[in-house]
Amino acid sequence: MSAQTTIKLLSLDDKTLTTDLDRAGYRKMGVFVRAASTFADALKLLEADKIDLIVINMDHKLVNAAQVTKHLKSQEQWAGIPVVCTSVQTAAKIRNAALEAGADLFVEQPLPREYFIEKLKQLIEQKHRTTERVAIHGEVTVALEGRTFTCPIGDLSISGILVSTEEDLTDGLNVEVEFSLPGDRKPLQVSGEVVRTIKFAKQNPDRQTGVGIRFVAFGGDAKKRLEKYIEKSQLGGDRMRYYL
Repeated sequence: MSAQTTIKLLSLDDKTLTTDLDRAGYRKMGVFVRAASTFADALKLLEADKIDLIVINMDHKLVNAAQVTKHLKSQEQWAGIPVVCTSVQTAAKIRNAALEAGADLFVEQPLPREYFIEKLKQLIEQKHRTTERVAIHGEVTVALEGRTFTCPIGDLSISGILVSTEEDLTDGLNVEVEFSLPGDRKPLQVSGEVVRTIKFAKQNPDRQTGVGIRFVAFGGDAKKRLEKYIEKSQLGGDRMRYYL
């Protein structure tokens, strides 16, 4: 991510930005802060603007940061926004509460602004890489409700897979998938959820139905192997980004 990249940051905090999140200083570093002191205010800002990153102060007396994080991560329209929880407390239970709620990063405060901004930019870059998709020639075996079927793979990312099939799969359906990466003898086994079905027009009978499956849980070292493969084979296009 270049230094000129603009980041819109939503800060949920009970303190003034003149101390912790000095707007002018952050703006010079390419970060525009949208401040909220209540959860209701935060929701209004999320609905009104495209937010790139959410920072929640776990020491906020009027907000349960863990509950807010868990709620945001459960909402489809905001689940992909990185959430950073901060606290002046160093107890392991504080960090664990943030990460178990779904926070992408926990940061102990205070930190120098430059270092904090750098950590935020690194997190955004990492989250962007997880949505990179690669084209892959191969087939995937899908198991659900006591039956299995095999179909071609459309494309693949760390967070999900697009398959081509005419099977009638509905959103929310839990499935088990197994597929092999090029040059890898051991198949990857992953639990997933159907999150999008794409019905092509009848006038194009040669085009099959596309089904997007979001990965939920990985078997063994499957996630590590997939991340390594994606890193080597990143594809820059926007094809089917919306299904994950």
